[in-house]
Amino acid sequence: MDAERLKQRDSDDVAPENQNAMSTGRRKEEVVRYGISAAPGIVIGTAFVVDSAVLSVPRTRISQDRVEEEVKRFKEALNVTRGELHQIKSDLADQMGEDHAKILDAHMLILDDVMVTDNTESLIRSEGFSAAWALNVVISKIVSSLNTIGDEYLKDRSADILDVKTRVLRKLLGLESEKIQNPNAPSIIVAHELSPSETAQFDRKLVLGYATDLGGRTSHTAILARSQGVAAVVGLEDARPLIQTGDTVILDGNCGTIVINPLETTLQKYKVEIERWKKFEEQLLTLTGYPAETLDHRKIDLVANIDLPEEVDSALSYGAEGIGLFRTEYFFIAQHQLPTEEEQYKVYSTIVEKMQGKPVTIRVLDIGGDKIAGYLHSSPELNPFMGWRGIRFLLTRKDIFKTQLRAIYRASAHGKVKIMFPLIVDIEEVVQAKLICEEIKDDLAKGRYRIDPDVEIGIMIETPSAVALASSLAKEVDFFSIGTNDLIQYTMAVDRGNTKISYLYQPLHPSIIRFLKMTVDSAKKNEIPTAICGEMCVDPLSAVVLVGLEIDEFSCSPNMMPEVKKVIRSVTFDECKTLVKRIMKYQTTEKIEKHVTTFLKERCPDLSLFAEVK
Repeated sequence: MDAERLKQRDSDDVAPENQNAMSTGRRKEEVVRYGISAAPGIVIGTAFVVDSAVLSVPRTRISQDRVEEEVKRFKEALNVTRGELHQIKSDLADQMGEDHAKILDAHMLILDDVMVTDNTESLIRSEGFSAAWALNVVISKIVSSLNTIGDEYLKDRSADILDVKTRVLRKLLGLESEKIQNPNAPSIIVAHELSPSETAQFDRKLVLGYATDLGGRTSHTAILARSQGVAAVVGLEDARPLIQTGDTVILDGNCGTIVINPLETTLQKYKVEIERWKKFEEQLLTLTGYPAETLDHRKIDLVANIDLPEEVDSALSYGAEGIGLFRTEYFFIAQHQLPTEEEQYKVYSTIVEKMQGKPVTIRVLDIGGDKIAGYLHSSPELNPFMGWRGIRFLLTRKDIFKTQLRAIYRASAHGKVKIMFPLIVDIEEVVQAKLICEEIKDDLAKGRYRIDPDVEIGIMIETPSAVALASSLAKEVDFFSIGTNDLIQYTMAVDRGNTKISYLYQPLHPSIIRFLKMTVDSAKKNEIPTAICGEMCVDPLSAVVLVGLEIDEFSCSPNMMPEVKKVIRSVTFDECKTLVKRIMKYQTTEKIEKHVTTFLKERCPDLSLFAEVK
């Protein structure tokens, strides 16, 4: 559940009577901070604070006769850093496997990005700046640009760039590489920010969870936490200064909260909640082998969202009936060059084979040139969130599009594959993309490749224009998949990563429910199924509404499947349809949420939603 729901109480409330400060010899106040739920779970533990040293970079100029020597020194620092990152990547691969170790490839890509290297060398030569100062100026400008963009993924990449900058600067300033200290007992890692290279150096056996002031759900700390199966809360903003190593903290990854120096009464409440959550999880896992079916036998396909091939095993262990969304973006970003057809084919076919005949929906590249500018030699956009990305990028760069499609179609020989186009706003985009698909199929047939000629083609409904054109778009494709994360943001004009306006990110806003109904109605008239692949389907309140709206497929993170299945199996299809008819008459989100809460609480009172610790 989103942390915003908990913000009804004052996040700055403190309790001066805290009894939990005796170990430090001084009284401390209980403080609650709210952030973003990055990985589920609730833990009580001792904080281990990680503070990265802040480097002071002098604004130094050098004489003209030392310029080339300084450029050479800069290049040597890049090479040494590259070797350092290779070693960290190797260590991470030993811990978590090759797929997750590829997170470090993004760092090494930064070292080769011409925006970094060429601009730094240019400043050294033209202004006579030292390599350290020149690099500091270049990186600061890049990060400043990223932080003003409304794209959550790009903001989260700032941490990677800053980590690389710090590593190179330490070489240029003659400082030793900073070693991450490990706690000597199981602890909750607390930091203002953690880079993946830092996260990779922790002893996994000693990490209970992560709490950071910066970061979002797509930050590498969040990704690694989910893969490690530990709780994480990010985007806390100002929690780090309030915490010292040794403080007792409660980390609630389910709700996105952290309680610092909790009162004894708070500790007892959370201990009860942890036990309840453990039992609830055990109960949920017993549902793994059962279908996601309502009490009156309305079957809903419950499938998984994944980013990496390694996550297939987790999806299957939670009972996924297929892969509803394989995001191919990370595969492209974590490379020094565009992945080849063979490289992509190997990844896609591996996933398809592991699913053993269950459907795998592969979304074609949903990033813009800004994110892979290093090897496209393109300039960054001012606002890529609404710019050259998704299908519009692929139709411009048909070479990239065709290579990916060839790999996908070849993988279709190994099982059931579906192709999905992102960010559709116009029918012509779909028509053009389909023509390219036909071209690829013909070309592969001539090359005697074995493929499935009947691969289904679908589109993401994630813009208001796509909703408005849904009736016409449905005639062109085999299925819809509604990306509620982006649909809500585009409809409500809100960046959910912006804490100042995140309260406007309302999945149950009347306009969103109406948009969803319009889309499903158009799909039904044209006899094609509709899926949901955004986070809306894992919120129990939203899930019952989606059932009533007659969504055919829910696609979500594997570890969220059991609770979603619990909700579906606790209601009837008929009563959910009646619920939707009733809330369609309401004009405010507050009224809708209140009505749906009452409805669900009567049918499924043991959900974590209704057991939040107050």
